[in-house]
Amino acid sequence: MIEKSEGWQIARDRVLLYVRAMDLPPFQGLELALQALKESNASSIDESMNALERCILSKELQAEILDEEGKHIASIPPMNRGTMVSKNFDRIPWLTATKKFMRRWMRDLFGPSRTR
Repeated sequence: MIEKSEGWQIARDRVLLYVRAMDLPPFQGLELALQALKESNASSIDESMNALERCILSKELQAEILDEEGKHIASIPPMNRGTMVSKNFDRIPWLTATKKFMRRWMRDLFGPSRTR
């Protein structure tokens, strides 16, 4: 659990990282982060990020984060909803493990089988 004394540091770092990723001019980004932290009183991460969102909307800035090519970076990975093929599973794993052990032991004891 996060101690109360560490909460404002984490909120501060999260807001500064987000503003840094927005690629704003240095003083504009710092002013935006400062305004958001003052508004939220840096009491929690959620409140700080909500205050940052309000500040971004009030200044009519682009809230999206773009990569080097100018494409939008999603905050969550895309969902891949492919089909899942069922696989037969071993209903008695102890028996299978015993058989594998015995085959390996026999192979080590007598050498590889020549019937293959």
